[in-house]
Amino acid sequence: MAQTVYDVTTWTGASVSPYADIGKVMNEIIADIKATQTSQTTRPGAVIYIPPGHFDLKTRVVIDISYLQIKGSGHGFLSEAIRDESDSSQWVETLPGGSHIRVMNTDGHSEAFLIARSGSPASVGRLNSVEFRDFCIDGVESSKPYIPGNGKTGILAQTDNDAFRIEGMGFVYLTHAIILRGADAPYITNNFIAECGSCIELLGASQVVRVTNNFLISAWAGSAVFAENAEGLLISGNSILWYGSVRLVNSKRCSVTANKFVSSWQGLVILEPGSEENLISGNQFLRTDTESSIDNGKDDYFGMVHLNGSNNTVSANHFSYRVATQFIRPAGAVPTIVLVKGGTRNYLASNNIVSNIPARIVLDASTTETKIIYSAESSQLQAFSSNYSMVATP
Repeated sequence: MAQTVYDVTTWTGASVSPYADIGKVMNEIIADIKATQTSQTTRPGAVIYIPPGHFDLKTRVVIDISYLQIKGSGHGFLSEAIRDESDSSQWVETLPGGSHIRVMNTDGHSEAFLIARSGSPASVGRLNSVEFRDFCIDGVESSKPYIPGNGKTGILAQTDNDAFRIEGMGFVYLTHAIILRGADAPYITNNFIAECGSCIELLGASQVVRVTNNFLISAWAGSAVFAENAEGLLISGNSILWYGSVRLVNSKRCSVTANKFVSSWQGLVILEPGSEENLISGNQFLRTDTESSIDNGKDDYFGMVHLNGSNNTVSANHFSYRVATQFIRPAGAVPTIVLVKGGTRNYLASNNIVSNIPARIVLDASTTETKIIYSAESSQLQAFSSNYSMVATP
């Protein structure tokens, strides 16, 4: 029977040491899998195992087979920004540990892992059940806000894919941690993604994606989660920090629920035109000022939640606005908690606002049929449209 479990440190077919170029070794393993699993109906796939250690990746790994699991023995995350901005001479360790891949890329490519298979129609090239588990992808060095940064990407799925799983991973010092195009039912959970320009990007279109129980820490130029043309995206149980931003473009029937948002900038959840029937519920939002002196283009009129679509529900959220007056932009502004920028029949219910200064819910002039129930006091509503109904918080 063909080999199905490969340890990068013991596989005898490798032409180089995995410590010198784990990317080349993985490509050779994938070639071996393709050479030995040739039948259309009997392809069990394989496991590539990365034991604890520091491995340099100089050659991009190209995955063009399904049913491949790449797994390590721990993401070994360490905050490299804290290390680089502090005196670490007395630290016990100064590098990530566990199964640690350092993205060096001397082959002219920017991705550590490219997942792609050609074919027409797209279903011919569709890849299934590729998994990444329990190792660290480290861009080695970068600087805030990491866009453009070093230009490195951890995982890029370039073609249509189904049932991918990214679990227990660590990502650090990357311009883009995860990019999935044409994603159908991926499961992205229990990962630690920090000090990256953008954490998770769902491009082209996606459906029933689950983004759950992650730490997502992105800088002010990118997003923690960005999705375009998404259907049924579930974002739940995450801690979304620093610039804690979820941005949805033309996305429908998505759920953003039970997350913890902490951000030094406005725009913690952004629904852009075409985003309809989405649920934003049960989240805790904190707008603070740890780095508010940096202007990312979103002033305090933008809203902690920014809606530009129809039939969306914002319910049972707790909003905390805790920003010193000198960091409010423009100076003297009354901050916006929820901005209904455009659309019809948006519904705000049972939200709680706590603020150290006066703050508002704002309806722009183009909005119609907005309903606001127990989400603001009468004095906290600024309506440039007369086409709305309100039951004020007593």
